[in-house]
Amino acid sequence: MSDADPTLFVRLLVQHQDDLMRYVLPLTGSLADAQDVVQETAAALWKKFDEYDVDRPFLPWAKRFARYEVLMHHRRKRRYTFLSETLVEQLAESHEDRHRRAEQRREALRDCLSKLAETDRVLVERRYADKQATVQQLAEDTGQTPNVMYKSLARIRKALHACVTEKLADVT
Repeated sequence: MSDADPTLFVRLLVQHQDDLMRYVLPLTGSLADAQDVVQETAAALWKKFDEYDVDRPFLPWAKRFARYEVLMHHRRKRRYTFLSETLVEQLAESHEDRHRRAEQRREALRDCLSKLAETDRVLVERRYADKQATVQQLAEDTGQTPNVMYKSLARIRKALHACVTEKLADVT
């Protein structure tokens, strides 16, 4: 373990611990068990951290360890008999599939946003990136009525939805 960077390990673990918890919780059935499994996963990750390739994403690597720790947890506990190893594997694969589809949607949305006219893109960014930006405030800032602003945002959302839908149809 001499080559491992403990600072990097802690930063990556802290950055992804909520994601790991969301991944493990449905596979264990209780918050206390999920917390135990995440702790066991962290210990296993630390033991193997010198083998981690920093050019690859950390979370998928960590999830492989978490999946193994969930299986070990169920073998030790034997109280959640309805969560067989096969079911745990199916749930984990389902989670990975949902994560992959969500990432495809985010990528499609980023691409579609980049294709918007600059004024529309700025309007969407101001409306959704700034929690304080109300439609009324945006209307005042642009000299439009709130009704016109609502209609503009609805038109942009409709165009983004169509663009994202088309892009995702190409992926599948």
